[in-house]
Amino acid sequence: MDRNKMKQLQKLGPFKLAHARSMGISHQQLSQLVKEEKILRMQRGVYLHPQAKITDEISFKIAYQRIGKDSAIGGLSALFYYHIIDQVPRQTWVLVPPTKRTSSKRFRLIRTKTSLTHGIIEGDGYRIVSRERAIAEAFKLAPKIGERTAIHACRIAIQEKQTTIKKIGLMAEELGIESSFRKYFEAIMGALQ
Repeated sequence: MDRNKMKQLQKLGPFKLAHARSMGISHQQLSQLVKEEKILRMQRGVYLHPQAKITDEISFKIAYQRIGKDSAIGGLSALFYYHIIDQVPRQTWVLVPPTKRTSSKRFRLIRTKTSLTHGIIEGDGYRIVSRERAIAEAFKLAPKIGERTAIHACRIAIQEKQTTIKKIGLMAEELGIESSFRKYFEAIMGALQ
């Protein structure tokens, strides 16, 4: 295999067969590279050069490619990405429409009827909820992630001046989940003092 092509694959991060084909690498050549362990098969249809830089964003790109364009990184994954919780998620948390399913254990799907267009940031090969949406939804997801985690994330973001209580409240209102936010408002204000 041409060194130049291998370097291109390394820079891609996670890629699909279509990316390899666009570079002139056939399915058979890619299979041979996987067999020789020069390329890793992350999961069905998603590949990665072993020396590619592994970051949260790599797992986000893999999730986005695997789950689809009508998804966005959210939940604990987004809170950790924004450095407002210390808990490293075991799975990549992904917001999806109610009908979306996956058999992969790598992803924690959060099925939601809340719009996946508001409070969404387009990353490089993935979509992620904004900081304000991540915090507002943390209160809606409190039964899954824990009330303490939601309140702590909100407190840290505000204390570190990453956002304001007003911006979070406006996002909750825009998403139609203000009742979840209001339910914890006194606890949030108490944690800020």
